[in-house]
Amino acid sequence: MENFITEKAYVVYIPAQKLIYFGCQGFLAYEELVHVTEYAYKMIQFYKLSKCVINLQEVSLYPPGTREYFGNIWYGKLLAAGIRRIAFVVPIDVFNKSCKAIVNAGTFIKSIGREYFADETSAGEWLNTCPDFYC
Repeated sequence: MENFITEKAYVVYIPAQKLIYFGCQGFLAYEELVHVTEYAYKMIQFYKLSKCVINLQEVSLYPPGTREYFGNIWYGKLLAAGIRRIAFVVPIDVFNKSCKAIVNAGTFIKSIGREYFADETSAGEWLNTCPDFYC
């Protein structure tokens, strides 16, 4: 399956780490957000992954409905697909609180191990500390 890279978003599979890096930049319309998250979901299914890095550090504003979509739909799909750990890359400022409110929405996320980082390198390293048979 091919990586997805646009000016505003990316979903990249890293075979050596057995995980995907997914990120957004600036503002995505709700339809764009759903499209890129669905692509990430399909990639997770295709490679049978249990962990991913989600980089929200460069998101300037979330479209209406994002919290409900993540909390009620997308995280449930990720859990059903086998995701057990997510490393979130979040901003280190006031916006951090609203970002965490978005990523911690819903009941499905409570079943997924997660941690928050300032950069993708640290996030990937954290995920790689977990043995494949566990994650």
